Amino acid sequence: MASLALIQPQDSSVVLPERQVRVLGIDLGTTNSTVAEIVWQPSSPAEPLVRCLEVEQETQFGTYTHILVPSAVALHDGKLFVGEGAKRLLAQPKLGFQREQTLFMECKNDMGVQRTYHKAPEGFRSAAEIGGKVLGFLKAAADAHDSAAIDRIVVTVPASFQAAQRLDTAKAANLAGIKIFGGDLLDEPVAAFFDYLMSHSHEIAESLTDGRTVVVFDFGGGTCDVALFRLTRHYTGSLQISPLAVSRYHRLGGGDIDRAILHEILLPQLLQQNGLRPTDLTFDDKKHFVEAAYLGVAEALKTGLCTEIIRLEGFGQYEGMDKGSIAKKQPGLHVCALKDRMLQLQSPSMSAAQFEEVLKPFLDRDLLYARETEYRLTCSIFAPLQDALDRSGLEAKDIDFCLPVGGSTLIPQVGHAIAKFFFNARVLTYGDRESVQIAVARGAAWQSLALALFGRSPIQVAAHDRMAIRTTTGAYELISKGSLLPYPDQTGWATNFALAVPQTSLLKPVDLLVEIVAGEADQERRLFTATWKVPAPVNKGDKLRLDYRLDENQVFEFMLTLADSKEAKPLAGRIENPLSNVVNPHGKRLKIQQAEEDLRTGKVPSAQIPDKVVAIARDYAELQQIEKAISYLQQALRWKNQPDPDILNLLGIYYGELGDIEKQEKCYRESFRVSNSPAALFNLALSQKRRRQFADALESIQSYLQREQDGPVYTLKAMVAEATKEAATRDGALRAAMECFGEPRSMSDWELGWYITATRMAGDNANLEAATAEQRRRKEMGQLIPSPDGQLPMISPALARTTGATAPTGEGR
Repeated sequence: MASLALIQPQDSSVVLPERQVRVLGIDLGTTNSTVAEIVWQPSSPAEPLVRCLEVEQETQFGTYTHILVPSAVALHDGKLFVGEGAKRLLAQPKLGFQREQTLFMECKNDMGVQRTYHKAPEGFRSAAEIGGKVLGFLKAAADAHDSAAIDRIVVTVPASFQAAQRLDTAKAANLAGIKIFGGDLLDEPVAAFFDYLMSHSHEIAESLTDGRTVVVFDFGGGTCDVALFRLTRHYTGSLQISPLAVSRYHRLGGGDIDRAILHEILLPQLLQQNGLRPTDLTFDDKKHFVEAAYLGVAEALKTGLCTEIIRLEGFGQYEGMDKGSIAKKQPGLHVCALKDRMLQLQSPSMSAAQFEEVLKPFLDRDLLYARETEYRLTCSIFAPLQDALDRSGLEAKDIDFCLPVGGSTLIPQVGHAIAKFFFNARVLTYGDRESVQIAVARGAAWQSLALALFGRSPIQVAAHDRMAIRTTTGAYELISKGSLLPYPDQTGWATNFALAVPQTSLLKPVDLLVEIVAGEADQERRLFTATWKVPAPVNKGDKLRLDYRLDENQVFEFMLTLADSKEAKPLAGRIENPLSNVVNPHGKRLKIQQAEEDLRTGKVPSAQIPDKVVAIARDYAELQQIEKAISYLQQALRWKNQPDPDILNLLGIYYGELGDIEKQEKCYRESFRVSNSPAALFNLALSQKRRRQFADALESIQSYLQREQDGPVYTLKAMVAEATKEAATRDGALRAAMECFGEPRSMSDWELGWYITATRMAGDNANLEAATAEQRRRKEMGQLIPSPDGQLPMISPALARTTGATAPTGEGR
C-alpha cells in the first residue's frame, strides 16, 4: 500500500486541507491513453488509493468500456469518435477514411513539429488539437464518473520531449480545459518509477538512501523510450533525480511488430489464397487497404500467442516443445476491399516458431541499427538501451534497478531478453499485467496529489554534472553538480560579472568565442559554441555580464552583454536538455516530414513541386522505403504530365531494387526513348550483366558507345567480357577505360568508384592506391566539423586580483 510519508515533505509548517481533495493523472500515450484518480479524505485514517478509471467509448455498434483509450480521433457521419470507436473505424477502408483528414492516430509523434493536417476541418489541424480532443475526452469521462471538483491534473510527456514538444502538450491540455502549472508536465519514466515506488515502497525505499542507478524501459505500442537516471532519497524525504541519458525511438513500438507479422506472415497467406504475385499489389494497396484490414488480425494473433506462451512457461513446458506446433488462428473469413477487387483471407494463423523469427531483429544484440521500409521500422530494442548506456558512460552491469513498462514488455521474449541484458540489476515487476500498462498514469496521479496537498513535487531534479563556460584560463563553473533545478530558482536568473573582453580593439569588432561545456575537466563535452562580435571600440578587461538559468525541464538559457554598454547587441543562447543525452535518430525522417509539410501547405511554388517531390522520393529511398519512393516519382510524372528521362531512370533503379525486372527495363527504355541520353542504357546494361544476360548487356553497351564514350562504360564492358572469358576484349576495354578517365581529383564520386574497379581489374596498383587515397580524403573531409573562430573570454582582472578564485558569483534578479 502507498504511504503519504513518501510524498510528504519533512516540514511541520505544512497544513493539510480540511476538505476532500480529488486529483487526476493522465498518460497521453502514442497508442493508448489512460486517466488515473486519487481521492483524499482528511477524516479517513486509511492511505489514499490510486485507480484508473473505466472509460466509456462510443463505437458504431455500441459502447466499449475499458481503462485503455486508444489515442485515436475520427470524424464520421457528422459525429466525433475518440478512442476505441475511432480505432475500429480504421479497419473499415470501405468507409473512405483519410489519415490526417478524417482519421487521426499516433499524432503524439508530431508534437512540437511544424506540421499541420491542412485537409482536416478547423480544430483538427495539428497534433496539439488532436491531443486536446483525447485529453478532453478523458477529462469528460472523469467528470462523468464523479461530479466532485478536480483540484489538480498532471499530464505525462516522454523524457526526451524538448521545449517545443512540451509547449504543444501544454497547448493540448489548455484546449481540453486543463490548466498547466509548474510540475504538471511529468516525465513518463519518472512517473512509472514513482508509481512502482508508491506501490512497492517496502521493497526498495530504504535502498535509495545511498542512491541507485535506474533504467526505465518503456516499450509501448508506438514508441520505445529509455530513461537512465540516478535516484536518491534525500534526508528531507524528497526524491532527487539526476537525469543521465534519454533515448527515444519514436517509430519503434509494438505496432512495428504487428506490421512485421502482417507483412511477413499474413501477406504471404493472403497472396497465396488469392493467387497473387508479390508485385500484384501496389504500395497504396498494401499501405492503405491491406494494413487497415489486417493489422488488427496481426495484433490479435500476437496477443493470443503471447498468452499461450506465458501459460506454457508457467508449467515449464514451452522451451522443450516443437514451436511449430504451437499456433494461434483467427477463425473466419477476413475480407479486404481494394478499389477494384475484393481479397479474402481464410482463418489466418501464426506459429510460435514464426513469431520468434519475426522477433529476432527486434531482440538482436549485435545489429543495433534501424532497417526501415515504407511499411514498418525494424530495429532492436537494444539500440535505444545501448545508446542510453553509451552516452551516460555506464555499462549494463552498473544498473541497479530496471523497470520495464508499456504493453510491449508483456511479450515474454522481450521480458526475458531485458532480464538477461541487465544481469546485475533487479528487474522490477508488477504482480499483474494491467499495471505495466497503467503505471505512468498512476505515477502522474501521485505527483498530482503531492502538488495539491503540499504545494510541491516530491521529485526534485538535480544536475548530475556541472555546467561551465570556457575562458582563457580554463572552464569557469556556472552551475555546480548536484544543484537542484530550476536554477537559481523558479522565476529568477543568475547574473555573473566574472568574465571580461580578452583584447583591445578600437576599429574592428572582437570575435569572442563562447563555449558552454558540461562535465568535469577531463571529460568535458561541448554543449554550445558561437562567435560573438563584440562591437568596437572595446578595451581588454571590459566586463561582460552573463545572465543564465536552467529550468526544471532542463532548458538552459543565457544572455551575454557588455556590462557597461546598452547599445551593443547581446548574444543569446538556448540549449535543450544540456545535462541529458537525448537520442532521436530520425533526422532524415524529420527532413521528409518538413518537406511534405511544405508541399501540403502550399509553400512550394508550382514550378518547383516536381523537383521537390523527386527529392522526397530520393530521401525515402535512402530509408529503404522503395515502394513509397516509387509512389512519389509517379506523382512527379503526373504533375509534369509528360515523360521525364531522369525520373524514369530513377524509377528503373528503384523497380530493380524491388526485383521487378519487367518494369525496370520498361522505365530504362522509355527514359532512353524520350531523351536519347545513354545514362538509362548504362543502367540497363548493368542490370542485364547482374542477371547474367551477357549478350543483352553487350548490346546495350554498344548502343551506349555509339553515342558516348567514357571510362565507366568501358569498365562495364570489361566486366562483361571477363564474365564470358573473352580476355582480349576485356583487356582492350580496360585500356580504353584508362584513356577516358582523368585525374582522380577531377572525378565525381560515381566515376571514382568505377575508376577504382578498373585499376583493380587491370592490376594497376599505383593508380589504385592513388584513387583509394582520394576516396579516403573525401570521406575525411565530409566528417570534418569546422571550428568557429575567435578568442575565449578572460576572467575579469578585478575578480582575479581580489579573489584568485574560479567559482561563479551569482545573484538573482
